[in-house]
Amino acid sequence: MVRKKQEQQSLHQFSNILFFVTIAALFWLLIKLSANYTVTEPLTIDIKDAPADLVVVDGSQELKVTLSTSGFELLNYYFKPASKRKVDISLEEVPLHKDSEGTYSFSISYAKEKVANYLAIEPNEVSFDENRISVRMEQLDSLRVKVMPDIDISYEKQYNRHGRIQIKPDSVTIYGPKSKLKEIDNIYTESISLKNINSNIDINVPLHTEEMINFDSKEVNIKINVEKYTEAVVNVKIDNNSNKKLRLFPDKVKIKYIVSLTDYNIIKDNSFIISIDTADISSENNFLPVYLIDYPSNTRIISIEPKEVEYIIIEENEN
Repeated sequence: MVRKKQEQQSLHQFSNILFFVTIAALFWLLIKLSANYTVTEPLTIDIKDAPADLVVVDGSQELKVTLSTSGFELLNYYFKPASKRKVDISLEEVPLHKDSEGTYSFSISYAKEKVANYLAIEPNEVSFDENRISVRMEQLDSLRVKVMPDIDISYEKQYNRHGRIQIKPDSVTIYGPKSKLKEIDNIYTESISLKNINSNIDINVPLHTEEMINFDSKEVNIKINVEKYTEAVVNVKIDNNSNKKLRLFPDKVKIKYIVSLTDYNIIKDNSFIISIDTADISSENNFLPVYLIDYPSNTRIISIEPKEVEYIIIEENEN
């Protein structure tokens, strides 16, 4: 019983000590935060709203800002994530001075006001090493470019695309600095992935954004006709258009291909052209490779057998 009473007294004493230590720490922290400090930290300036005929090239700049204020006010800066430590400056609000071709500047005082408002401090508590902020701008230009789809498609077994991918609009007008437009040949859509497709596709896809580039259209419509396919085989006679009369063994090849059910009946043996090239004749062997010269665009070749044929020269053809 006595021991339990002693433990309770010890716990009470410890609680009192902890309370006074906490109070002391809070007073110490209050005194520290009430003091004035001078710190120099990085801050991003985002420059927006260029004049109608110009475009900002270096719209985001990191500057060193010196803050001379209380610890309480500095917490506004340090509690913000690094990605949020930035202020926007609209060029519509500042008088621009043209320093040279493509280079403009404005007084740092406008940045001071923005930073002061951002951190809820006075402008005289903000300073920069620079007196002016320089901005590079170029003449706004335009260019018409093709739209390219960035699509990863896998089809259900026996299904495949039928015909071309249809994109509307198939080209867009892009706007930006001339130096940037020179680097662009095509504009791609955002990447999309479509799996196990067995029916027609009709979707709107956003265009992939480019830095400092604007489009006259933000998205395009993509249509893909999908049909069921089957495997087919034709036996095609080998053409010999050379001045040598040859006997070939065999004189036909077997072509295995894939075709949609819609087009199955319109594919004929003569839709394929197989040929040889007598320039391949060599004294070292009596075989010639066969070449697929032409085939229907709505088919996909699986195999050609044989890949080479034996030959015998009978006589030279007269021209």
